[in-house]
Parts: sequence; C-alpha cells; structure tokens
Amino acid sequence: MYAKVINPQTNGRKVYNNAGSSQRCANYLAKESKEAGQEVTFFGAPGTEAKTVAEVVEMLDGNAKGLGKDDPKFHSLVLSPSSDELLLIGNNPTALEEYTRNVMDLYAKNFNLKNGRELGEANLVWAATIHQERTNRGTDEGVQGEKKDGLQTHVHVMVSARDAAQKITLNPLGKADRFNRVQFQAEAVTQMEVQFGRVVPQDMGAKNPTRQQRVAQKAEEITRKAAASRGEKKPLTPEQIATKNARLDTQVARLNSKLDPGLQLDPNRVKEIACERKYDQVFYTTLGQIERNAEKGTFTAQPYEYLATGRVVREPQLRTGRAIEPNREFSTSSPGQREEPAQAAGMQALGRSVKKLGTALAPKGRTQDVRSDAERERDHENEM
Repeated sequence: MYAKVINPQTNGRKVYNNAGSSQRCANYLAKESKEAGQEVTFFGAPGTEAKTVAEVVEMLDGNAKGLGKDDPKFHSLVLSPSSDELLLIGNNPTALEEYTRNVMDLYAKNFNLKNGRELGEANLVWAATIHQERTNRGTDEGVQGEKKDGLQTHVHVMVSARDAAQKITLNPLGKADRFNRVQFQAEAVTQMEVQFGRVVPQDMGAKNPTRQQRVAQKAEEITRKAAASRGEKKPLTPEQIATKNARLDTQVARLNSKLDPGLQLDPNRVKEIACERKYDQVFYTTLGQIERNAEKGTFTAQPYEYLATGRVVREPQLRTGRAIEPNREFSTSSPGQREEPAQAAGMQALGRSVKKLGTALAPKGRTQDVRSDAERERDHENEM
C-alpha cells in the first residue's frame, strides 16, 4: 500500500495545479473513463450520492472562502494498494471506496490544530474516483507510455484546502508539525491491514502489535526506504536510455521550434545533462518549464545550468547593444571593440527577441528552486 500527497511543483505541474479552479484536475481524472466510453463518477463522504465532474468542481471551487488568489484551493492524494492487496480484497471497488473514506478520516485527524482540536472526515470537502490502469513513465521499466501489466487499481482524491466550515486552512504540504506526511502514509498502510484482516508478519518484535505500534513500525520503514532511495537507484538499461534519448530528441525539437534560431538548445547537450541527472524528475520538470516559457515568448536564461541544477536566476531585462552567444551566459563587448558580422547578426536577432520578450525577464529578486524535497534534503546533507 502506498499513499501520497501530490506536490504540483514536482509532480504533474499542469494537471494537479491547485492555485485556481479544480476543473483541469477533475477533467484529467475523468479521462480514463471517457477513453473507455464510460461516464466517470466520483464518490465522497458516507451516504453521499455519486457526483459528476461538474458537481465536484462546483463543490470544491465553492469551498475556497478565505483563501488568497495564489493559495492552493485543493490538494490531490493517491492511494495505491499493491497487487497482493488488490487480490486480497478481490479488486472490489466497493471495498476500496470504504477504505478511502476511512483514510480520509485519518487524513483529517493528522492535522495538528491549536488547543488540541481534532478534525474528522465530516470536516472535509472531498471527492475521489477509482482508476484501473497505469502507464510507464519516468524511470519505470518497459516502453514509455504503454500500460503496465497486472492489477493497477488505485484511487485519486481531491480534497479542499479549507474545512467544510471554511474557517481552517488544511495544507498537507506544509510543516511536519502541522501535517506529518510520513505519519499519514503509515496510517494509510496500517488501515489497509486492519480493515481487511491482512496477516501481520511475526518478525516485528511482538506477536500482536497494537495499531499504534504498527503505525510506528511502518513510519520507520517508510523513512528508511526514503533515505535508501536517495542514495541508491536502480541503473537504467541501455535500451531504456536509448528510448529516453529518442523521446528527448522529439521534445527538444518541439521546444526549439518555439525559439529564435540563436536561442535554440543543443539536443546532445540536453541529453548529456539528462544522463548526468539520471533522467530524474527535476530534469523533466525544468525542461518542461523551459518549453512553457518558450510558449509564452520567454527565453529561459542559462537553460543548461537550469537543467543541470534545477535552479534558475532571473536575469535582468535584455537590452539592445548587449551581445549574446547562443545558449551561453550573457556577455557585454569591451568598449570600442568592433562587432564581427556574426555578432551583428546575433544582435539583430536579439533585438527582435527583445520586442517579443518585453518585460518577461525583468528581475524577480529571488532564485526559483524547483528541486524535489528529496533533492533539497540531499543537498543540505552534502553541505553540512
């Protein structure tokens, strides 16, 4: 069993974007049913009727009183039983719905509020739907985009960032003393075992550990596995690397079609960086951001450094009279230095770009960091 709170900054930036309406995310979650020619339905609190996409969006978008324009309006969770667990419950959707409702009660109780107040599922505004399929992506084995074999049933949940009374902001991606994600994951795993009577292994130090002991054991296990995954990752096979590089060639070609010739990226250099980063999520996130910037007419300064580090420093607004080398840091010619023909042509291209960029590259006064939590933690450990 695996439970995850999705961070839109590192996973599914577009479909899980939660700063505005829930419409895009709800539409995405309805995609599997539509492709199968079925009508998607969402379930929620006990006793509530199944909801359509429109009803879910209306419910979530209408529960945002007190939130700022750029504040998260909802959060997305994924509950993924293992294939063994799905076999144990007969891959029964009704059983999964009941399990999800219990997990949402644990989700609410995991928030630490002032004065020791405790929330329950009834204080939440949420909706969920069940998906039956998964596709290969990222570092998964197999052909990218193809469906995975075996039972892949899992649950997607959308939950409002405000309680039902619209008085308390509920952010599971905030500080751990407010919402402990490891504790929540451990609770979700334990709930699966308790609810469906799965046999508890006998090598845990106690023949019949209490639920609280079992949660503590699972939390320790989750923490240990997370630490190990930061240090060790299964290497990609040559076939997997070839497949990923072919996909990168296509993506870079698409990206370059949106940039002026002098600003286009070198596909080989992009693939070298991808290989150095072991094709991790941060690399794909930054490459996607560079393409989104290009779609808006904005050139990402120092793109290779951005891809290599996951960080980009906003550059001052480009001005005519400053020479630029394609895909390199901006540089200024020495006083009195005569421009070569190539430089003049580059400046002409730059002048056209400036008109297009406008003020898009004006100083922001801060550095954007799109690394994952694991990346930041690892870098912090290396600096100590």
